[in-house]
Amino acid sequence: MKHRTIYATLILSTLFWGANFNLGKFVVHSTDPLSAAAWRFLLAGLAMAAYMLVAEGANWQGLRRNFFALLAMAAVGIFGFNVAFFFGLQTTSSVNGALIMTLNPTITVVLTALVLGEAISWKQVLGLALSFCGVVTVVSGGNLTALLAHFHFAVGDALILIGNLCWAAYSVIGKKWVKNLSPIQTTTSTMLIGALAMIVVALSAHGGSLPVPPAQSLAAIAVMAMLGTVLAYLWWNNGIRTIGPARTSVFFDLVPIFTMIIAIMLGEHVSPAQFVGAALVISGVLFSSGALDAWLSQMRAARQPCQTPA
Repeated sequence: MKHRTIYATLILSTLFWGANFNLGKFVVHSTDPLSAAAWRFLLAGLAMAAYMLVAEGANWQGLRRNFFALLAMAAVGIFGFNVAFFFGLQTTSSVNGALIMTLNPTITVVLTALVLGEAISWKQVLGLALSFCGVVTVVSGGNLTALLAHFHFAVGDALILIGNLCWAAYSVIGKKWVKNLSPIQTTTSTMLIGALAMIVVALSAHGGSLPVPPAQSLAAIAVMAMLGTVLAYLWWNNGIRTIGPARTSVFFDLVPIFTMIIAIMLGEHVSPAQFVGAALVISGVLFSSGALDAWLSQMRAARQPCQTPA
């Protein structure tokens, strides 16, 4: 039951992150990436700080003890990932970006094996392969020839790849070096440190001022902050602590699927090949995370006749 709840929250996290792409597309029409990222994490960090103080209070001793690990997580997972991602999308195609993003679970599994010494199971390999094939099908529309024709490795592609490495490192650092600190404390501290770094960079880029986005864009940023940042990051860190970074990272492949579903709701056409790709991604997540095994075990247990003591 505990793992079932973890899986549900991880799926919701990827749903919110998928929505962030649609909201972010709207925001960047009127706000530059640095300012948008700074406002997003400033709002999210303050909201998380308020929640942390009410729910747990501040674990100053734990925060001091884990300061350098938290600083590293904030530098790579908050600042590094978001800056590389937003600027990467400015100079690469959506096909390249979506495809490179699907490498994140693979990068995380490899880093987990190298840093934490965790073995890579054949189920994880097969699940990752299914998910990767699914996203390739989605972004190519089932036309691999067209995908290869449009794929080229440019500066933007390199930035997206760096962002993937940053996000994988965020997960592994938290699992390896953050000790005796709750997910709330971890998420809040990394968000605030990352927000501070982005604000400093945004201020320097805009001559000492942080531009305020228009009202509609600010509302979209607030939604991204509350759902796609506060809840999603909190649940993601909890997943890392409970089922490990390798299994948690597999769920990241659901992000482009949810982005596609939201696009359908907004009236965009989706091809049969994209539905096939979505099914492959979901199958890969279920298989690699162990959720499918847990569900089958529960089904077998439910079919066994109840025995009463004689």
